[in-house]
Amino acid sequence: MTLVNPLPWIQRAQREHFAIGAFNANTLEQVQAIVSAAQAENAPALIQISHRALQHVGGGNTTLGLRYMVEIGRIAAQSVAVPIGLHLDHASEDEVLQAIALGFTSVMFDGGDLPFTQNIERTIKLREMAHAVDVCLEAEMGEVPRADSHGKVAGEVKLTRPAEAAEFVKATGVDTLAIALGSVHAIKRKEVQIDLERLQAIRSAVIVPLVLHGSSGVTDDHIVQGIKLGLCKVNVATQLSQAFTTSVRATLTADAAEVDPRRYLGPAREGMTARVRERIQFFGASGKAA
Repeated sequence: MTLVNPLPWIQRAQREHFAIGAFNANTLEQVQAIVSAAQAENAPALIQISHRALQHVGGGNTTLGLRYMVEIGRIAAQSVAVPIGLHLDHASEDEVLQAIALGFTSVMFDGGDLPFTQNIERTIKLREMAHAVDVCLEAEMGEVPRADSHGKVAGEVKLTRPAEAAEFVKATGVDTLAIALGSVHAIKRKEVQIDLERLQAIRSAVIVPLVLHGSSGVTDDHIVQGIKLGLCKVNVATQLSQAFTTSVRATLTADAAEVDPRRYLGPAREGMTARVRERIQFFGASGKAA
């Protein structure tokens, strides 16, 4: 298939109480793992690209990274028969515009550092441009922080306020809204419990699909409850990196003299495919591409 706008699938997930997985990729093998897993599970899925991934793939040049990843994403989507979207995560206004022009089918504008009214103004502008070419626009209210290498978060975390989320959605007309419920990016152990009461209040205040960032550190029990309460796009990154890297480490430990990248990247791709399949099943998305 060609790359698709994931919004109809996310809206279906909202109606039927499952979640679409948005899976981060930094390499060709990781993109292949995502689409292979989606095909095996007959599920819609998102290849999700972060700013750091763009810098890595583009050798520090995010524009080049965007060009690389959109072409890889197109070929990957064409290699399977299930709906695949290509999503740019936590992007600046300029990156959103470039991604839309190049062919990404979903983008997240991160205007969290802007004053509230200016964030609304910029989001409206980008929503109009995205909708003109059938691209899904995600925005964020609140802040999902990033942990340091020790799993610690510095400073105060700004959780999403239901009334503010309602005002933002009404004013901007965004397609999906990422909300801050206490999850944290880059947590390596499942130990975080999200604020389910806050989620329920936000769900009552807004009608658009809700997105969970930083799911790798959230306990599975709370992810299940969160999906029941209205989360319908769940982002996964650290868990995938763990599966990929664990496989590479095991291969090289077994044969310290190995120098052929194909010998360790192939098994790493298989290891990540298995992890993506497990998450698709867990989110209740298996078979939903039918």
